[in-house]
Amino acid sequence: MIKWLGNALAALLCWGLWAFFPKLSLKSISPAASVFYEGIGVLFTSIAVVWFLGPRLQGDFMGILYAVLTGVFGTIGLYFFFSAVKAGPISVISSLTAMYPVVTVVLAVVILHESLRPRQILGIIFAVVAAALLSWNAK
Repeated sequence: MIKWLGNALAALLCWGLWAFFPKLSLKSISPAASVFYEGIGVLFTSIAVVWFLGPRLQGDFMGILYAVLTGVFGTIGLYFFFSAVKAGPISVISSLTAMYPVVTVVLAVVILHESLRPRQILGIIFAVVAAALLSWNAK
């Protein structure tokens, strides 16, 4: 088995649950409150990860800055995601927001000078078309 595949599948399962639970929490609390309580969950989980996997909190300034920016944009995106989920169908919203790798791929090509094969470009085009079809005329 490919070395990274198990971790990727575990992430897929966790993120699937992550995208589903807000629909339940937002039945009784606001998007802002949900972001706050999710942050508490992140804090406790982060402490557990460092505790069990070893306190390796070293890093240079840029590495730390990018990690903090990851948290900032993740939290802002989370608020918009929760606001959308409170108002609309989770099936469509989670499918549409799952298109975020397209942004990552564009940034990787433009800034990191990574290359794409024609088949990968075609896959991205199909993904964008799929997102458009999923969200077209959604309530």
